[in-house]
Amino acid sequence: MSYVKDKDKNQILEQLKGVANVGTPVHEQMKAAITVRCTEDIETSLKSLENQIKENGKSSDRLGRKIFWLNVVLAMATLVGAIATIVIATKT
Repeated sequence: MSYVKDKDKNQILEQLKGVANVGTPVHEQMKAAITVRCTEDIETSLKSLENQIKENGKSSDRLGRKIFWLNVVLAMATLVGAIATIVIATKT
């Protein structure tokens, strides 16, 4: 007989309040079930975090490439401006 089947952590905790006999099989089964449910929640959260970190890494790579090419364009524009300034300065 399972006292924790198809119950979430909160339901098990509420039921555990009524189990006064610490160390009984029911009490120990409930404690183990809470530990398992918490571990499952942590595992799910870690997987979600890992996926988010991967997604952020890809986004960061795309942004880095865009910024690199923006810097190339700005450097070229600066070079054109400098050459134009030199040309104007030498003609006057």
